[in-house]
Amino acid sequence: MGQPNVKWGCVEKYFTNHGYEIHSKGGDKILVAPRDGDARRTRQTVLIGHHYSDHKGDTLSPGHLAKIRRAFGVTAEQILAEC
Repeated sequence: MGQPNVKWGCVEKYFTNHGYEIHSKGGDKILVAPRDGDARRTRQTVLIGHHYSDHKGDTLSPGHLAKIRRAFGVTAEQILAEC
């Protein structure tokens, strides 16, 4: 069985509901992890290109899903479960 299709709208909803920040930069989207109370630590970030985040129906690439899993520990299945 292949990788599930995860839409940008589901990703946006999941991370917004879990306290992550989403910033726009030149059409691209940047997911920023919530603060952990230590101002000296840098927060994990993931950049999603504008070809994958212009519209809620855009499908994320497997590479973006791998970046999200490495940076935040969130799997595609977790995102789809709340979509």
